[in-house]
Amino acid sequence: MDITPDFNAALARHSAPPISPPEIFDIRRLDDFLQEAYRIRSHIASLYKYLRQTRASYLSTDRPSRAHLARTSSNSSNTPFHPARHAVKHLTDAQKEEIDASTKQLIRELTAAVASLKDAEAVRQQTTTTLALKKRARTGLGALGRWAAGGAITAASPEEEAAEERERQFSACRAGVLEYLQTQLGLCAAFGNEMIGIRIRRVIEREKSVLHAVPKGRYEEEERLTEQRLAPEQLQMFAQDNQDMLKQYEDSLDQVRHAEKSLLEISELQSNIVNNLAIQSEHIDMLIDNTYQTAENVGGGNKELKKAAERKSTARMLFYGTSAFCLTLVVWDLLI
Repeated sequence: MDITPDFNAALARHSAPPISPPEIFDIRRLDDFLQEAYRIRSHIASLYKYLRQTRASYLSTDRPSRAHLARTSSNSSNTPFHPARHAVKHLTDAQKEEIDASTKQLIRELTAAVASLKDAEAVRQQTTTTLALKKRARTGLGALGRWAAGGAITAASPEEEAAEERERQFSACRAGVLEYLQTQLGLCAAFGNEMIGIRIRRVIEREKSVLHAVPKGRYEEEERLTEQRLAPEQLQMFAQDNQDMLKQYEDSLDQVRHAEKSLLEISELQSNIVNNLAIQSEHIDMLIDNTYQTAENVGGGNKELKKAAERKSTARMLFYGTSAFCLTLVVWDLLI
């Protein structure tokens, strides 16, 4: 319930200004950097949400029924991240492998997007620094004007120092955004990596439990007695069942191999993200240290400017000496 009008009426009765309406957040009003950062963050959040929703079905080792296989085969045109699949209780091995492949592909694309955003920010910082140096060189007489004013050739004015400090803070803010994106992407990759590892362990444990359930001592004797009692058609049927069971074990082995391959690939992507995150953290620490150092340098620079204003500059002394020498020559010439 919105009570803003009633509250404004109460403020008006007490001769107080009304409160301003809340500003509506619009991502289109942001700059290109933040718009791209929001887009990447939304994709990371969507991937993480999907992995959490399909976690139970993905880790389930129960084999789907034939009716379920028929339904899923009719819907095979859906993409792995289609919302209609969120309510699926059973996933086939092909669907699980499809989820693994899509997860790897999306993590690669998001990693490349973060890297492109980082490169664009590096280009912006380099361009800003170059333009600032050119502007400093064009101010007044450039380096000669700074030297004549009693300062160093490459020294910056207080206004330029303040502009550089704002630029450093702006760069540190964007570096923090990049670090946040890499952190969230690393957590998402770690979550998917954990799911694949649990799935591999459960498949192996399931196959071991099936094999251990077969009695070892009486297997050959029971097989010989069974062959004597059964008809050839029944023996053929059992042989077909054995072939189907062998194929099932081979499929499970292939499933483990594919899952291990996906696990290695996602682990490699996660390692790259962690390495980039460490580099980004060092860069942010360096920017923060430079900010503190700049604050100290500005304070020291103000003291030096005050001292320089109190003493005569080199250019001023040179001007006075040259003027006195020229005046002496003129007077000497007039006297002679």
